Amino acid sequence: MALKDKLNDIIKLALPKDYTAVSYAIMVDGEIWCADTLGTSEGKPATNDHTFNVGSISKILCTTAVMQQVERGNMDLDEPICTYLPDFWMPDERYKKITLRHCLNHSCALPGTQWKHFYTPEMKEEDIDTYYREVYHYLAHSWMKDEPGVYSTYCNDGFTLAEMAVAAVTGQPFARYCEENITRPLGAHSTRTAILRNPENPLTVQKEKRSELIWIQGCGGFTTTMTDLCKFGNMFLTDSPVLTKESKAEMAKHQGVTFLPEDTASTCYGLGWDQVAFKDPDIEMGEGVLMKGGGTFQFISRLLVLPEYNAVLAMSKTLDCKVDVALTLPRLFAAAMLEKRGVNLYKQGTVIPQSFRDKFGGDYLTPGAIFHTHFDGDFMTTTWDSLVGGREYGYKNLRFNGESFVSADGERYFFKEHGEDIYLFETFRGRTIPASMKARDRAPLNDVWKARLNKRYLPVDVSYLDSVSTDMMCGFTVAPFQGYEGLFIAAFSASEQLYNSDRFEACCAPLNDHHAETVMRTPSNGSRDAFHPWFELRDGVEYCIAGSYTFRDEASLPEYKGEDFAALPQREENYVFRFTGELKELPAVPAGRRLMIRNEKMALVYDSQLGGDYKPVKDGYISFV
Repeated sequence: MALKDKLNDIIKLALPKDYTAVSYAIMVDGEIWCADTLGTSEGKPATNDHTFNVGSISKILCTTAVMQQVERGNMDLDEPICTYLPDFWMPDERYKKITLRHCLNHSCALPGTQWKHFYTPEMKEEDIDTYYREVYHYLAHSWMKDEPGVYSTYCNDGFTLAEMAVAAVTGQPFARYCEENITRPLGAHSTRTAILRNPENPLTVQKEKRSELIWIQGCGGFTTTMTDLCKFGNMFLTDSPVLTKESKAEMAKHQGVTFLPEDTASTCYGLGWDQVAFKDPDIEMGEGVLMKGGGTFQFISRLLVLPEYNAVLAMSKTLDCKVDVALTLPRLFAAAMLEKRGVNLYKQGTVIPQSFRDKFGGDYLTPGAIFHTHFDGDFMTTTWDSLVGGREYGYKNLRFNGESFVSADGERYFFKEHGEDIYLFETFRGRTIPASMKARDRAPLNDVWKARLNKRYLPVDVSYLDSVSTDMMCGFTVAPFQGYEGLFIAAFSASEQLYNSDRFEACCAPLNDHHAETVMRTPSNGSRDAFHPWFELRDGVEYCIAGSYTFRDEASLPEYKGEDFAALPQREENYVFRFTGELKELPAVPAGRRLMIRNEKMALVYDSQLGGDYKPVKDGYISFV
């Protein structure tokens, strides 16, 4: 498997059904080892050329601009910032003591964030002076938290003032200064503030939202591709005309301050950096790791610079992703180091052997769902991946100790063989439970069963009082179980409104041409609610009796032509019709009768028994009960 595929598999573990995009890049010794972008933006595939708003990672670029001016003698870190911004005023006289260093190490004691015009759907470069006047107005109506330099607490306002000071000293708009003096010399042509965004690099837009263009440039306004963000980060590992070694070393010192002796977090701030000696609890990343995170209303991002491995790691995601960037990015690097150099960075030290992965990796059966094992370094994660799309987590971040997997709360999980089968056991409060059984091949499906694959069946004996059919037994598809001989899955469409999961999927194997059984053979609670579909023909129409309901072949259903209850006398079997196009109005429902509407996926979207407003459905099924 290619490195990109391995890293993407780690990311995909946490991707929900309807996410927008996530992007990453890993650079070692100045070369991109791996970079990819998964997902879409504005209906089109997202690529490595798409930019992501990296929020507070912008603070490192702002600090770089300040340090350049310090090198040139135009600024002094310990000079009051009002020296460079004579229009800056606050009613609290302590503002006169705020230095550039205070702004860059979060000890400036300013309020925190100017929220007005934080971001906007459009912007013009000429409006920057209007924005700066609003900054002055906001601070002129604010109060200091304390004396500057007493303690560091995360603050965007200090970097906004630093941005304004750079513009004042250089006589250039901050965005243009950074593009000309930082990102262009590094070849990071996508890395710009929103005002000057590169038309060759489209901005990723989270689904259902507008473009996020951020005004507060110095503290959060840069947008970039991950490969270009790595180019910027690599500057801190190499000789560069952009910044001297002395300036980079100053930024990487512990600069944060605190008045509480027990506080070990505040002192980790550098100049711009969130942490200058970052440690990951699971991955060994060496000494002196520089870390900066960033978040906006649409994105979460992280940048890591690892001197010991001469590596730079960058990652960003839209907020509708479930990927934990802080957890995932070090794991991507550990997997890459293991693949490319055979170096084990997992602190546990017990990397799961390939022979173990081959034997125990795969698909495991539970009564109503199939889950998959995923191995990453010394971790195992399990997921339930529905055939209709979507993913739910089972066990997360279980660590391998050489024999079994242990969770953060000390519970143990292990695999055992019994005859032809493999079982996954879990411990829970002193009990050892056979939780699931690994899927394995059976006798191949014959032509009768192959003909049923991908057919759909809807319930036709729902009663007036039955509620389970509302939540779960809405209809099922005979779906092939990809990768396994002789098995199929009865994949039910659950209610979009009520059921606590979006799936119920039972794995079955044929007994003969008409009957099948659930293949689970698991003691304790594992084999409860077995599903045994029983197919039979009635007047040329195929029915299936299963789970106490009777289902009918969807292909045999007549087209709905406006029938109502008056035209359909009561009988034991429900009248079920398919409709194409939009069903705008429903027939009246007499007392003691029931009307149910399913969408094209067979999921129940309206039930007269529950009441509520009906929202017109396009293509689906109508059932008269």
